[in-house]
Amino acid sequence: MADSYELEGLKRAETQRMVLLCLVEHGEQMSSVEIAEKLSLSLNAVNIALFNLNNKGLVERISRGVYKYKLGPIIAPLLKEYFERN
Repeated sequence: MADSYELEGLKRAETQRMVLLCLVEHGEQMSSVEIAEKLSLSLNAVNIALFNLNNKGLVERISRGVYKYKLGPIIAPLLKEYFERN
């Protein structure tokens, strides 16, 4: 499970933050292609962000190129507020 250090690091990692919030807001698993299209980012940027988020324990790889976030649904508004305030 992620600790505050990983969340703090997301303040400086804009793409990772965007990808995580996209997954949280969507509420279901998404492919890296879907995330890239939704966020208007390159597929490579999304894949790198997902790799790093997976290593931090913030997302879970479901299958090749498909991920979901590992935090409960209550966390979505809390994450948004956290990143907006800090």
